[in-house]
Amino acid sequence: MEILLYISASIAAASLLLIAIFVIIAIRNAKKMMNEVSETMARMENKISGITTKSDQLMERTNRLAADVESKVQSLESLAQSTQHFRQSSENLNRSFHSISEKIAAPDPKRLELMEKLAALTEAASRIYFKFKSEKQNQNSYVQQELKQLPSPQKVK
Repeated sequence: MEILLYISASIAAASLLLIAIFVIIAIRNAKKMMNEVSETMARMENKISGITTKSDQLMERTNRLAADVESKVQSLESLAQSTQHFRQSSENLNRSFHSISEKIAAPDPKRLELMEKLAALTEAASRIYFKFKSEKQNQNSYVQQELKQLPSPQKVK
């Protein structure tokens, strides 16, 4: 019976030794795996920091574009307001022209006679002016013709 006790003790020792060997192998594999996970995490951190940098740059660019768009929208709003003011001014000008044309088309009877006399006087003055102008042109052309017909001066020897 003692032999069985020694055999069972040696089997127990061998099994403990095998368990210890497998535990050591498992710990080594776990350490190796942990190193790989650490390296993977370091690579992930580098890539994430690159992505963060790029996203920050993109955010700054987006903010600049948004500010530029905002300024252009404000410019368009001021242009729209200017257009509205121009439209109102144009309408006021059209009303003024319409009012003036109505006053000219249907003048006050008191001023109608004066306007007719003024129109006749203006017409007479313009006829006299154009008559004198045409006579002056005719006279200038006659003098130029006479000058052309004169012999050219010759040098005396």
